[in-house]
Amino acid sequence: MQGNTAIRWWPIVLCALSVLLDGYDAQMLAMAIPLMAKEFGVAPTAFAPAASASLAGMAIGALFLSPLADRFGRRPLLIASLVLFGAPTLLAMSSSGPFEMTLWRLLAGCGLGATVPVTIGICAELAPAARRVSITTLAASGFAIGASSAGLITPLLAAQWGWRGMFAYGGILPLVIALLVIRGVPDSRPARAAAPGQSEAARVQAPVGAPRIGLIFAKGTWRGTVLLWLLNALNLFANYGVASWLPTLLVQNGWTLPDASRVMAVLAIGAIPGCIFVSRCVDRGRIVLGFVGAYLMATLSLALCAANPSEFWVWAGLLVMYGFGAIGTALTHGPLATILYDDEARATGVGWANGFGRAGSVFGPLGLAWLMSQKLPPTQVLGALMVPIFACAVCVLLLAWTLRAESREVLIQRPGERASQPG
Repeated sequence: MQGNTAIRWWPIVLCALSVLLDGYDAQMLAMAIPLMAKEFGVAPTAFAPAASASLAGMAIGALFLSPLADRFGRRPLLIASLVLFGAPTLLAMSSSGPFEMTLWRLLAGCGLGATVPVTIGICAELAPAARRVSITTLAASGFAIGASSAGLITPLLAAQWGWRGMFAYGGILPLVIALLVIRGVPDSRPARAAAPGQSEAARVQAPVGAPRIGLIFAKGTWRGTVLLWLLNALNLFANYGVASWLPTLLVQNGWTLPDASRVMAVLAIGAIPGCIFVSRCVDRGRIVLGFVGAYLMATLSLALCAANPSEFWVWAGLLVMYGFGAIGTALTHGPLATILYDDEARATGVGWANGFGRAGSVFGPLGLAWLMSQKLPPTQVLGALMVPIFACAVCVLLLAWTLRAESREVLIQRPGERASQPG
């Protein structure tokens, strides 16, 4: 399939719509927390376990469910994951408090956590090798579109049906996409490497065995694997800390909730050009230029947010910078992983990288909730995320050095050289 030069856009569009759910869900919960806290008569921080349970479920789904695509096929796993996400999201509308919401969010997170790596694996198979990172990043940018749409749609849903309207939209959409995937996405499963003396026919017909965990730690990839995991964890720690608490922090800083919702849309808009810029750099072997430059931009934006600018448009500009630098790069981590691993281990490699990122993201909402409990000014709580974002830039420098040392010229090129095509 990778040898094809024509691009099958409809399956890629469906994959992008599936990733869109991740962006919508992250922002939707952040918008719903102030409304749920008011209805149930609790502090907003009472829903910190629910926010983290969702992320914990995503880690479980990415680590243990998405690798099953390497065994049973991409399409069946994608359909099952969408249903596993949509049904609990609808059932969460019946929650009567933070505890029940935490349980439903954990279950829904398992489905969503498996959805994203599987869609990236599908896009990597459908895309020509020379454009693999750019096209998979294009699909991954559905996250930004979903997050941006949440900032615009959720105020309208809340005005008509309260926070339950947000969950209804977020639960019905994945079920509709699952129906479209049945006919719209080709099924595939990677062929297993032939054993000595095994015929080609036997190799093709043989079922894929257990998830290829060992292959992502093979010689030449294990250092990159560890650094990619750490990079994902730090980046998503910051991103989900922002996604979970930015509306609450802005309200505490004197904003109205509708204004806070609108600026969340602006935050996501910056991610789209960010992921395009970084992916193009990676396709050209300029990983340091793309990732480090973007992370430094995000670090600067958080430092300026900590100074508490007074104008709405200044805040909007800074959050666009953050979205470009931190969210845009995060959307490129999965596509980056697709060229670290071959077809046989791709879903496993992407899933485990995503899973460790999700594991790190669990602590983002909890970490910011702890800082909020220390009575720090809201802008200083936000500014504290400079530390993990700057650490991401350091991880990229170490990853670049490691890949060059391991002769991974597919990713690291000297200026003026043309990157070789990933196999």
